[in-house]
Amino acid sequence: MPAPLAELLAQLTPLLRALALIGGALYGGPLVCFALLMAARRQIPHLPTAAVVRTARAWGPGLGLSMGAALLGGLLLHLGARGRFAWGPSSGGDLGELVLWLSIFVVWVSNIKLEIWTLEPLRKLDPGGPLPEGPAYEAAADGWTRHLIVHAALILAVGVQLALRA
Repeated sequence: MPAPLAELLAQLTPLLRALALIGGALYGGPLVCFALLMAARRQIPHLPTAAVVRTARAWGPGLGLSMGAALLGGLLLHLGARGRFAWGPSSGGDLGELVLWLSIFVVWVSNIKLEIWTLEPLRKLDPGGPLPEGPAYEAAADGWTRHLIVHAALILAVGVQLALRA
């Protein structure tokens, strides 16, 4: 890596850490909360399923931007520390580092599936206007909830790995 880039990344390290941490919190926090809300929605009086889904959908651009910020910060921190994009024991890291980055990759892939395919039936059943309801909407919401719970567990697994590496 060219020396000027290495110096720049070293100077930006505190900012990159903040970017990664804030981005991760703004991404993972709401998704874990939405997973909990969706899982408990039938036990919370006067909480229509569509209200939670619409709120989650409204935060969609924020999720994309925050995930991007977390990944950008993390990748640039890694580049600054390693001097290249290489992970694991063969590149000066350890197996835990490789597992962490593979877990982040799995979260990223799960996010794509969650945002595009799993949420699509709910988008089709909610054209706007009054809150949709009924068995078809609840069935689509159940599918999204299952994926959301798995996704939240993956996010928490990444968080635990990061905490153990700190």
